[in-house]
Amino acid sequence: MIGRLKAPIVLAHGLFGFSRIGFGPVTLTSYFRGIPDVLRAAGNRVLTTRVHPIASIDFRGRRLGYRIDTYFPDEPVHIIGHSMGGLDARRLLAEPGWRDRILSLTTVATPHMGSILADFAKLRAGRIYRLLNALGIDYRGFLDVTRLSMHRFARKYGAIDGVPCFCVAGEPEATDVSWPLRRLYEALGEMEGPNDGLVPAASALAFGEPLPAWPLDHLRQMNWLTHAREESDAAYVPAYYGRIIANLIDLGYGADEDVEAVGAVPAARTSA
Repeated sequence: MIGRLKAPIVLAHGLFGFSRIGFGPVTLTSYFRGIPDVLRAAGNRVLTTRVHPIASIDFRGRRLGYRIDTYFPDEPVHIIGHSMGGLDARRLLAEPGWRDRILSLTTVATPHMGSILADFAKLRAGRIYRLLNALGIDYRGFLDVTRLSMHRFARKYGAIDGVPCFCVAGEPEATDVSWPLRRLYEALGEMEGPNDGLVPAASALAFGEPLPAWPLDHLRQMNWLTHAREESDAAYVPAYYGRIIANLIDLGYGADEDVEAVGAVPAARTSA
């Protein structure tokens, strides 16, 4: 059973991310597939943000702050950042005033020390990057998650005093990796050890207090390519987000039992 927090929860997406894809009120899919609905059903207020899919961490961090300010002005929040979304949140924390607004940050499969896959992409995709640059498209996000860039980022935006920060790594068994990531999982395993198909576990655990690893690959952490529907199933993804909520409740952030369950952000607003 998923618990309820006093303050709103902000879900920050990663590279290539989006809040939802659909037509009008009909949602075809969302980045955190089904996760916001489960959290809201427990009485939580949830915002799924939308920032530029491939822009720099600096730009995405500012947009993350703008989205939070738009829907929860002057209100403290908890951020759960998946992949690059965790880096956006770290960057936001360096902005004036945000250290007092962000009650906690939990990163899931965030490449805090980069990934060798991003290094290879930089070498192989130079022509594509030049084309994007000629078109005026900000593609800096690809370069920001190389190992060298992330080492620089870590030196500039290190430990954050006064804000509880936690991290989760994805460490699935080879047989449990979804088909789009199997080759990458094998290659990354040979080069950097345990990983989730895109992010090495060591990189994901390089910032904040580690929480138990999830046996889920990078896509299944978003509840994609999984069909588990029961909490008793080890592959039931919402239960892992429930663990994050439970950890925050243990820290004293839970809603009081005698307080009426808070409402969700209206559906029309969660697509922002």
